Amino acid sequence: MTAPAFPWPITRHFDADRLNQIANHPDVRPWVAGGTDPLDLTPVAANTANVVLLNDHGGCLFERVGPGVFEVHTLFEPEGRGESALEAVKSALHWMFTRTDCVELQTKVPDGNKGALGLVRAIHGTKQFHRAAAWESPTGLVGVGFYCLTISDWAGSCDETMEAGHWFHEKLEAAKVAAGVESPVHDEDDAHDRYVGATVEMILNGQSDKALWFYNRWARFAGYALVRQIAANPITIDIQDAVLAVLPSDFEVLTCR
Repeated sequence: MTAPAFPWPITRHFDADRLNQIANHPDVRPWVAGGTDPLDLTPVAANTANVVLLNDHGGCLFERVGPGVFEVHTLFEPEGRGESALEAVKSALHWMFTRTDCVELQTKVPDGNKGALGLVRAIHGTKQFHRAAAWESPTGLVGVGFYCLTISDWAGSCDETMEAGHWFHEKLEAAKVAAGVESPVHDEDDAHDRYVGATVEMILNGQSDKALWFYNRWARFAGYALVRQIAANPITIDIQDAVLAVLPSDFEVLTCR
């Protein structure tokens, strides 16, 4: 039984063809860096340090601004806004936090851009500060709010990772039963399932160093046992009550304690 596969409503693009069409749409362009001149985002999309994730009518451009830190720009044509845009944005955040080194996202919301403000509130972005007359809008200079979303804040509110967490715990418990090991299993804990699920997804997507840092940081705070990597090929992890080997899209329980 392999890890649950999620239906991603977004795909990664490595060129700017579709991104440029969306960014230059007359209902989108005025909110992208101000002005009305045609934009060419080819150099940004060509830089593989950045990530472009799109659905049929828009998506997110993540620009790397530092180690593990990305500034995100959301761009959606009118027919792709509302629930469709929110689904795409949530999936894009999930993709970034579990498949890249991203630990923090930053975004700017110009005053008057109600759609962008609604999205940042829906994904629980935290307002850091506001600057007056700092953004060129269709009506002139307006204020702009600066928001952040950390990986911990994302994981704590992401229900989608719970499925991966349930899968992991069920497989671990089945291995304990098969091995005749009676080590205690903790009570149901939605927070633990969310953080374990996010950790498992990171590991299975090649982000093991980040995953162990992320989980141990949370576990120390929450009062759970810490985990550690004990071998690199295959990646082998000691989780205190078991030792696991990471496989493609799966893991094997080597020993139970």
